[in-house]
Amino acid sequence: MINKKKLITLLLTGTILMGMNTTVLAENIPTVGNGTEGKDATVSITKELELAEGLAVPNTNFTFIATPKTEGAPEATISDITYNAGEAVGNLENGKYTISKTSKIVFGKFPHAGQYDYTVTEKKGDMAGMTYSSKTYTMRVYVANKQNNSGETYIKTITAEESGTKTAKIVFTNTYTKNAALSIEKNTIGELADKTKDFAFTITFIKSATSTQSEFVGHIGTEMVTCEVGKEKEFMLHDKEKLIFDNLPVGTKYVVKEKGVLDDGYTPSIHVVENNIVTVDNQKGNEKDDLSSANIGSNNLVGEGKNEVVFTNTYKDIAITGIIFNNLPFVLLISVAILAFVSLAVIKRSRKIKR
Repeated sequence: MINKKKLITLLLTGTILMGMNTTVLAENIPTVGNGTEGKDATVSITKELELAEGLAVPNTNFTFIATPKTEGAPEATISDITYNAGEAVGNLENGKYTISKTSKIVFGKFPHAGQYDYTVTEKKGDMAGMTYSSKTYTMRVYVANKQNNSGETYIKTITAEESGTKTAKIVFTNTYTKNAALSIEKNTIGELADKTKDFAFTITFIKSATSTQSEFVGHIGTEMVTCEVGKEKEFMLHDKEKLIFDNLPVGTKYVVKEKGVLDDGYTPSIHVVENNIVTVDNQKGNEKDDLSSANIGSNNLVGEGKNEVVFTNTYKDIAITGIIFNNLPFVLLISVAILAFVSLAVIKRSRKIKR
């Protein structure tokens, strides 16, 4: 039977061994590459290009640098990663696309077994609208001797750290943004349409998934209109006036509404273009209800192409017959008076003739 002292010793020994094993595992996991004597460990660079809904993939190129930190470490090269205009953007998630591509790091010949350290960075480019990654990774390459005593070596393990924390991937994320214009126009049609009449509107913005901007400024002629993201903003337009936003981040969403006015004589209609695509084609509304650029629960998109909303109000036709019916009683009175006058004149003339 095991006495108490031996039992405590066994428990302590097991605890220490488990702790040592956990430490070893923590030291080796995660890794970015594991190899065998027959196959070197390899490591890839992952590029994630983010762009908002409404943007097309641009022509662009990304360059990476692996700089040796250990004396005698061989050169490490990384092929550029290229994106081409027109290529597929993939699936939309939370208002943006993320297009991932990879490139391998290729090492020169290691002079002997040991640990070799490198720093891996992305070279900052100069493309307008592109935010380049500022991350710096420390990559550690562990080179081991083959067990056949041939003097040959192989890359056994590769690890990476970013800001002191080990990571299973070397990832550089870049965000591409662009601004575009949005125009909201009012037109009135009809012979008796009041070209000076102001119509009331509201607009509400939702910011792009790749933008931190919380305020947008537009203009009606020289009048500035400031809109806060998520808050409804009122404005007025009359015939041929426009509210124009010149620099909205692509991917911004919005809803614009014309307020209904009961019995004002105008029938509204709306035409919407989103990123060069007609999404609402002169849809008619009615006098009393608000006319919206999007269905309930939906929004319109600001893309890098043409974005416009045109409200057209048609004034009702009035049949002009030559007699204004509101004045008809007065017309009848005058007609009766003229008729009586003529009758009286005829009677007097008849009497004179008889004499």
